[in-house]
Amino acid sequence: MNSSNGVVTTADFITRLADKGYTKKDSAVILGDILDVIYEAVRAGEEVRLIGFGTFGTIETKPKKIMNIQTGKAETVAPHKKVKFKPGLSLKRAAEGYEY
Repeated sequence: MNSSNGVVTTADFITRLADKGYTKKDSAVILGDILDVIYEAVRAGEEVRLIGFGTFGTIETKPKKIMNIQTGKAETVAPHKKVKFKPGLSLKRAAEGYEY
């Protein structure tokens, strides 16, 4: 089930869930709820570990000096949080073409 342009959109994802026996409506609700749980946990500073798939979390960046190429002036980027994702072993193996 490869998408024609190599991209699986949200609609494609919902269709693929529906192909596994769910209704499209239920598939959309399930996907939305899963993403809500991930957003809420990351917002709260928690890690989300889905064994085999991977771990979502955040890291705190340090202040960093950059050169603004439009103005030519040095600027400092304030510290901020970034989302991190570490793929699990099953996902890594799937990317290599193995069955997960």
